Amino acid sequence: MKKVTLLHTVKSVYSTFSDDLKKACPEEIEVDSLVDEYLVTNAKKCGYFPENNMKKLRLDLQSATLEYPDLIIVTCSSLTPFVKQMLNEFTTPILSIDDEMCRQAALSNGKILVVATAPTTVGPTVDKIKSERESAVIETLLIEEAMDRLKSGDVSGHDALIAAKVREFTDVDVIVLAQASMASAKHLVYETTGKKVLTSPESCINKAVKMLFGENK
Repeated sequence: MKKVTLLHTVKSVYSTFSDDLKKACPEEIEVDSLVDEYLVTNAKKCGYFPENNMKKLRLDLQSATLEYPDLIIVTCSSLTPFVKQMLNEFTTPILSIDDEMCRQAALSNGKILVVATAPTTVGPTVDKIKSERESAVIETLLIEEAMDRLKSGDVSGHDALIAAKVREFTDVDVIVLAQASMASAKHLVYETTGKKVLTSPESCINKAVKMLFGENK
């Protein structure tokens, strides 16, 4: 049986991602999760990703490898650039949640709107897309109030606020909901704008299934 270890920083992602991954796999898999909210809350407080966060992230990944998984998935896009710096330290494959989403965004034609609810996510997502296609035309939108609504348990309010803010950007062609915690807003954003909407959980899960079971799955 294949085994996957997930590293989360947001409890709402923890509660959904594992089940969605299991449903997408062609056969039964084992999934374990680690949750470390400090990696994001401390970075937000500091305004950058400090050295103690780097050390803690490395320890979290080392802890994940001790479970001997076939794949480690880091479900927080704010961690992507720092995970990338550590990839050569580990033999276990590590997939960042926004890897495939950013690749798909870069392959699309037209202007890209990167939407985030956490300030620590904007830069890494833009940089990731640019690393895939340097000429990509990108606008950004930060909606921190939506994260506040989500943390209070108001998922519908979170989704509605994102859709309302995104609607103002009429000249974009692709909308990237940069954080996994924003995936619940996908359908409302599409209904509101009619634009192509990319989310990291869906893209990542599709990629993870291919890594675990082969490209034809």
